[in-house]
Amino acid sequence: MATHLNPAPRAPRILIARFSALGDIVMMQPVVTALRATYGEEAVVDLVCMARCRQAAELLSGIDVVHTVERGTGEVLDALREREFDYLLDLHGTVRSRSLARSLDVLPFSVDKQVWNRWCLIRGWRSVPVSSFVDRCLEVLRPFGITPPRPESWGPEAWGALRHSEAMEDMPPADLVIGLGSSHPGKHLSNAVVEAALHASQHVCVVLVGGEAERARAEQLAAQHPHARAVAGDWDLAKTTHAISHARAVVTGDTVTMHLAAATGRPTAAVWGCTHPSLGLAGWRPHPDSIDVIPDVAAPHKPCSKHGAICRHTRSEDPFHPDRCSQQVDPAKITSWLERMLA
Repeated sequence: MATHLNPAPRAPRILIARFSALGDIVMMQPVVTALRATYGEEAVVDLVCMARCRQAAELLSGIDVVHTVERGTGEVLDALREREFDYLLDLHGTVRSRSLARSLDVLPFSVDKQVWNRWCLIRGWRSVPVSSFVDRCLEVLRPFGITPPRPESWGPEAWGALRHSEAMEDMPPADLVIGLGSSHPGKHLSNAVVEAALHASQHVCVVLVGGEAERARAEQLAAQHPHARAVAGDWDLAKTTHAISHARAVVTGDTVTMHLAAATGRPTAAVWGCTHPSLGLAGWRPHPDSIDVIPDVAAPHKPCSKHGAICRHTRSEDPFHPDRCSQQVDPAKITSWLERMLA
């Protein structure tokens, strides 16, 4: 008599929806790592994000296909339907991502965005920080039987490995990476902080990273400090990640550079301005020698805004206005930390 064996269950087909900023996309790596550790290479794990975030998405190891949109998910709906997903991990929690679940007829799992608690922090009605966004994303995976990494793990052990080239001949090793700015005015490093970092690192090689908007500033600083190299506007995120992964220290604002440093396990001085670690978007599981540097004017756990676009101390749009939070950081804190890291 012939024996009929039940076929092995199909590995799940999962779409992750996270549309926004570069740093938010990088924070998807622990989620992808956890999925791969459970389901292996047989599972399908795709990501849908905004086209402007493609560079960050391409750093994520374990993603099969990156689907990008310019304006709305209708641009990729047919391609997504062809992938026949079983589940949507809605890690964005907006009308766009919720409508995507209905359009694809998949079972959605959504992250708790802590919108009310974050708003209460900004209003000063709450003092207890919200939990890390990455931890909340990993909670979404619990129905799949997936648990977070060991509490004591950090850096690549917790995150998994980002994709970045190990063969970049035009990149001399850098001991210190300084991330100058952000797309939001409340996250730029002050001139005083950058000068303090450059002075404390005169005996080592420094690279100044950032986007095209930071190019002129980086070039001016490099002209004044021969040990610094300006690469802002020239390097893509893969090169920046490669440099960070080999650095002895990183000084950065609340931007993608901070998350890349946490992911690669490099000691980081995260310099905060109009945002605050209490919002739950600090570097996840960073190197144990990492520090958060809070502006002297900041009330405990009370950020000015969610994204750093608004400062309660000034209405000026100038990121270097003296009343802005990011300009009120004590440079001595950076100097003393770098003296320990670069000794």
